[in-house]
Amino acid sequence: MRTSTPNANYRAQFIEVPLASFPKELAKIVFERWPNMVAGDYALPLCPPLPLLRQLLEICYLTASAPEESRYPQFNVIALPKNDAEIPESAGRMYRFSSERPLSVSELRRLAPATDIKKSAILVLWDERGWSIGGLFDLGTSWHRARSGLEYRYRSPNNFFAQVDRPGRLRVYQGPYHVASLADGVVLTSRFEFNLVLHEVASRGLAKMDGSIDPPLYEHPKEYEGFEFIAAINTYAAIANAISMAGHGGMIVIIDGENGLNKSLIKLKYEIGSDNLKSEFIYYINKRHEIGDYYELSEDGHLVPEGVIYRSELALSDRFEALVEATRLVASLSGCDGSIVISDDLNLNGFGGEIKAEISPEVDIFEVIDEMQRKYKKCDIEQFGMRHRSAVKLASQDEKSVALVISQDGPISAVWRENKKVFVKKDVNLVNMNMPWA
Repeated sequence: MRTSTPNANYRAQFIEVPLASFPKELAKIVFERWPNMVAGDYALPLCPPLPLLRQLLEICYLTASAPEESRYPQFNVIALPKNDAEIPESAGRMYRFSSERPLSVSELRRLAPATDIKKSAILVLWDERGWSIGGLFDLGTSWHRARSGLEYRYRSPNNFFAQVDRPGRLRVYQGPYHVASLADGVVLTSRFEFNLVLHEVASRGLAKMDGSIDPPLYEHPKEYEGFEFIAAINTYAAIANAISMAGHGGMIVIIDGENGLNKSLIKLKYEIGSDNLKSEFIYYINKRHEIGDYYELSEDGHLVPEGVIYRSELALSDRFEALVEATRLVASLSGCDGSIVISDDLNLNGFGGEIKAEISPEVDIFEVIDEMQRKYKKCDIEQFGMRHRSAVKLASQDEKSVALVISQDGPISAVWRENKKVFVKKDVNLVNMNMPWA
């Protein structure tokens, strides 16, 4: 199976705007970046004029801080020009109101509970007279699942798209491409997030599973080896993202499968020792490799019956769903106090883990400023919360373990050790590695 990517070259950048930014700064950056986001064969969607864009973002931002029955609104918005308010059915389904509604904080606040941030959006329309609400739009769940690492094929509207998932945070997209975000007074534009900390973990895990994974006979190694690597990282990411979305926080400890669990460092309340997640991952990868060979043979002019490919694709879909369900089961274990412990080759050791390690006096602790450029700042363990302190203590004693710490309000941190340094990287963006622009 081939993963699809847009026929365009995404231009990732990183800009920081001084603290205390507001929607007006976000609107200015979005408007300036909009025509320069993507190069190549690409139909640029329309962006609202700057005054209207600022008004829309201000209304969305204020709505996020206006609770309805003690719940803060979470919602998506798709913006279209009123005289061209059409979206291809391939992107989803539109549900137009019989009569348009005025766009206001109170109206968005009332409509938000009727939408699902994982699936649907509020349709807003603009013309020279201003804004109105035209209905709802069903996006489906594929884009949300894909961003979380739980899907590889997805659809998304190629239009102005904004997402509000908590007070103080507003993300703006051009179709599937992230343009800029306002989060707690800081505007950030899109950047590639490679999460190097998981690269070594994924490489070790795949090496341990090598004897169980059947490589394709005809497909080029650069195709299937890259897919294996991305799928491994996406599996770790999907567990962390599922915990983040659950809203109760948690911690995943990824240990070296060769050395196993060091019970002097981690005490498991519920020890399991299950290979179900690993088995589903291997079944999925092997089925994907089988189809990769079929496609390669077809492209080389060999006859591969359509029925054979069709049945294999159905089987691949079943195998992927089984992997997703195994991933969700592991993530749900975070509902119990303590950490989830899995090995780098995806064996589940157990959950309810208590970190027994104490900080090693031989290590220094650094917060990561920029992992790609190796920029860090030295810090004190006492500046962190309880989960982060536990993760730092473990990493100080176990050089091969990696901890993903998920805060109750959603952000994910990574904690690991290199030589005599323990690194803490906050706000790790664990999007699908096939979608670094998301």
